[in-house]
This record gives sequence, C-alpha cells and structure tokens, in this order.
Amino acid sequence: MKLKDRTIWITGASSGVGAGMAKVFHREGAELILSARRLGELERVKAACTQGPGSVRLVPFDVIDAGQREQAAREVLGNYPRLDILVNNAGIGQRSAAKDTLPEVERRIMEVDFFAPVALTKLVLPRMIEQQGGHLVVTSSVAGKHAVPHHSTYCAAKHALHGYFDTLRIEHLADHIDVTLLVIAGIRSDVYEHALTADGSEYGASIGSDGTSMSAEECAGQVVDGILRRDFETVIGIEMALQALRIKDKDPAAFVQRMAGMMKWLEKS
Repeated sequence: MKLKDRTIWITGASSGVGAGMAKVFHREGAELILSARRLGELERVKAACTQGPGSVRLVPFDVIDAGQREQAAREVLGNYPRLDILVNNAGIGQRSAAKDTLPEVERRIMEVDFFAPVALTKLVLPRMIEQQGGHLVVTSSVAGKHAVPHHSTYCAAKHALHGYFDTLRIEHLADHIDVTLLVIAGIRSDVYEHALTADGSEYGASIGSDGTSMSAEECAGQVVDGILRRDFETVIGIEMALQALRIKDKDPAAFVQRMAGMMKWLEKS
C-alpha cells in the first residue's frame, strides 16, 4: 500500500477528482478526512471507500466561510496528532466570456479557487512546521499554465495558485514541506455542471462524458505516484487536452489560433 498510515485531508471530496482521490487513497492505505459542503454526497463517497484498512472521517464545511473553515481545521488538528497531506481540491469552474462576466462572479471564483485554499493552508501550516514535514497538494489545471477562452477568471485563479504555492515551497524547504501542483485536463467530472456563467448561474451541461476523458480514479492513481515522487508539478490528462500545453511553449502564435478555434466551438456548444 503506497500511502499506508498517512493522514490525508481532501477538500472537494464529494464528487469528481476529489471522490476519485478518496477511493484510491483509501485503497492505498491512507487515513482519510473528507470535506465538502454536501454531507449526503460525502457519505456516499465514504460508503465507496471499502478496499482499504484506514478510517474515513467526514468534516463538511464551506471553504469560503471563514468561520466554518476555522472550525473544520480545529476539528481535524484536534483529532489527528499528525497531518501528512492536505489536498486543496475544492474549486469551481467558469463558462463565460470575460466581457460579460459580472464582477461579483469573478470575485466568487477567486474566493473559491484561490483565497480559500490559501486560507486553509495557512491554518494547517503551523502543524506541518511543528512536525517538520508535510505535503501540500493543490488541484490546478492546464488553465493554470495557459489561457483558455471563456475561463478568464478561472485561469487567473489557477495561475495565482502556481505563484503562491511555488513560493511557499521555497519558503518552507527547510521545514521539509513538499508542494505538488496537479496540472490536470480532460478528467471526467461535474466541473461544467456547476461552473458559473456570466451572471453567476450554473452552466448545467456535462462535457467529457463521451468516453474520451480520463476517469477520476485513473487520475487519482497518477496523483499517488506524483506524491511519492514529490513532484513539483504532476501533469495528468488525455493527449488531446495536453497538446495545447506543449504548443504554447513551442509556437505561441499557433497556440493562440488553436484557442481561438476552441472559443468558436465553446460558443456553439
């Protein structure tokens, strides 16, 4: 078992990549703390964690509520003498053109996708410093490495995660705290179903369920390997989704044309 006896706290664990990580990490021997807003969905994920020996504790809370966030951290740190890994996975998507997106929608995306994981990290960081070790895993995206049309604020938040956590890695190198950013794309999830449109309503459509996307559990298996390698970044996705990542560095002009074509497709779908 690759994660035997490691205590791991996963946010956004009620569905998608978070749920996939919960199942795979448990199978690999981890002691789990699972968080999300929806207790019923967390209970469903817990019921599916049957293949490992470790315990599964549910700590439901809203990541952007400071009071709930602090109470969740007190509960976790009060019940576990050591926290080995925090997985900042909770997030929200976007599906709207920059020119149409209301400022309050942009602020909500930044709160969920950037400020909340930073705040939660700062609540557990003293424990990791005290124990002289730990691992911060942050779910980013190819949108944290390059532009994606109709995802302007989402891209901004994911880019910000890289700047912040890359710096944190350096600042706490002497504390033996590892940082891994997950650069993922093309993973089967409900990210588009709950993505925010220009006025803040949910998009509601599902993309990536046609058999070409990667399952959340397959993604989670690669996350385990990235944790064990102590990757700075772990890139996970289907070939089609990762092509743009390579094109951006080799031929920026070709990348822009490719994304312009993607924008036309998004506007039709």
